[in-house]
Amino acid sequence: MRNFIKNLKFSSVIDFLFFNLTLFLIFFAWTRFIFKNVLIALIITFALIIAINLIKNIRMHIKSSKNTTLKIKSSEMENCLLLLIAQSNQEKIDLFSSFYEKNDIEFVLDNIIVFKDNSGLAINFSHKNESQENFLRIVYKARQNNIKKLSILCYSMNKQDKIFFENLTDIEVKILEKEEVYTKFLIKLPKKENYFNIKSTGKIKFKQFISLSIDRRKAKGYFLSGLLIFFCSLIVKYNIYYVIMSSILFLLALLSFRKNETLTIQK
Repeated sequence: MRNFIKNLKFSSVIDFLFFNLTLFLIFFAWTRFIFKNVLIALIITFALIIAINLIKNIRMHIKSSKNTTLKIKSSEMENCLLLLIAQSNQEKIDLFSSFYEKNDIEFVLDNIIVFKDNSGLAINFSHKNESQENFLRIVYKARQNNIKKLSILCYSMNKQDKIFFENLTDIEVKILEKEEVYTKFLIKLPKKENYFNIKSTGKIKFKQFISLSIDRRKAKGYFLSGLLIFFCSLIVKYNIYYVIMSSILFLLALLSFRKNETLTIQK
């Protein structure tokens, strides 16, 4: 109970009250109009509100559970892919060779596993975003070795480059990015230690909030907002609030502009 009260946010309470008050007014107006009895109208209204809140909480719980599961799976996938980038070429070859029968593999050519049916599997996890030049070398090498069908595994690739390679003639190229690689291969592996787990940053501190708020990129926005409110202060009769807000925004614009200027001088 104490934890519930401690974690309870004022904004959540306001949202809850507003939502239910709105529902009450809608339902009570209609039930009273239909049944012509205040007591019956109140009973039906509260019953409907309770039912809606129960359904809402169940849906939120299901959604939260799904999001948690997806987050865990996404974290596991990312860890597996980052491990591939960190591993040596031989480790990658050994890993993906283990998914096939030894009799099916003809030979290994650098980072390409060549199969007896003239197909190949290129393991290309040197970077997160692979360059077109690197893929050109892989495809060229595959063509030289009479590979007719080539699958290239990578973390991610530019969509236009992917279309280019998958529409080449004389060789059939299929590019598998991280989601497909994980689903087809890595999900079968036992769960490994998370080498690249990021610690939770927790709540943002006031000093960090100020640092994020005062930035040269935001100076223009602060200035234009202040200018708009300043002109409003010339029109509105009781303009003290507009004067205060425009002054604050102009001050933030100055601080944001000066902050990066100071950093540039220090460098």
